[in-house]
Parts: sequence; structure tokens; C-alpha cells
Amino acid sequence: MKCCLNNKGFTLLETLIVISIMAVTLSVAYFMMGGRGVRARLKSESRDISSYMKLARTGAIRDGRPWAIEFDVANRRYMIFNNSGETLGSENWSDGDETLYRRVELPEQVSYGSGQGMRPGGSSLPGDGVSFSANRVVFNPNGTSESGTVYLSDAGGETFAVSSLATTGRVKIWTNYGSGWLD
Repeated sequence: MKCCLNNKGFTLLETLIVISIMAVTLSVAYFMMGGRGVRARLKSESRDISSYMKLARTGAIRDGRPWAIEFDVANRRYMIFNNSGETLGSENWSDGDETLYRRVELPEQVSYGSGQGMRPGGSSLPGDGVSFSANRVVFNPNGTSESGTVYLSDAGGETFAVSSLATTGRVKIWTNYGSGWLD
């Protein structure tokens, strides 16, 4: 019996496994580098803002005190606050008694503003991308809020709009990838 000690090469199974691993790696790289990663990041940021708005509304109802999200356009971030030191109806969001719940920085690929114009039903398209007065949406203990929209876009002009309705405090996301607004 001969013993084959000098076998060199790969089996078909080993070759298929290596090709499969390379295909998965390349498809992930294509997704992240091919523009879909930027779109996914924009979508994720708009969902985060929507979630924080819902959290602020729920916090205001729970605490019996207003909560707010302040959009700092110049510094590419937003902050979530609750105002526990004021009597209801006399809130002052700059007197130092607010509690900062969270500060969120926007990623490089995402900025405030709209590359696709105003969302349907919007009252105005703000130059800085935020239509809430003083760039702040306040959620009241009864669940209501100020009406307004914050627009987020990427370098390609794809835009998401996150809105709050005054009468109910409902939060809604609109999207526009360049072919019209969808809700």
C-alpha cells in the first residue's frame, strides 16, 4: 500500500467554503460602500429621533412635567430634557433646572435640512431643517406637543422628515428618496 504523503491542493469542499466566505464579505462591503449604508444610516437616525420623541411624550405623561427635545443645528446634535423644577404652564427651558436625559450627535453622513422640499401637509420648509419654534419640541403632561417637523438628509439629497402633531402628540416619519414623499 502506498501512502500519499505529498498530497497538495484543495478539495472541492474547501474551495466552495472559501468562495462562499468571500461572497458574503464582498456583499457586506458593497452594501456599506455602495450608498446603501448611507441610506441605512439616515433611516436609522430618523427612527432614533422618532423614538426619542415618543420617549419624551411618554415621560411627560408619566412624570406630569414637560419633556423637550432641542435640536442644535449648528453643532449637529440634539438633546432630550425634562423640566422638573417649574410649575406647570411657566416652563423656562433655559433657567438651568432642566435635567439632560441624553445628548445625541448626528453622524457625518447625515445633516439637518431637506434635499427634497417640504413634506406633504407641512406648513413651511425651514432653512435650518427644523420647523419647531426655537428648534425645540415640547411634550406636555397631557400628551400634546407643538406641531413641527425636523428634516434629515444625506449628501445625495435623500430626506426623512420626523413630525409631531399638536393635538395628539403623535409622531410620524416621512421619506423621500427622490421620487416623492411617502409616509
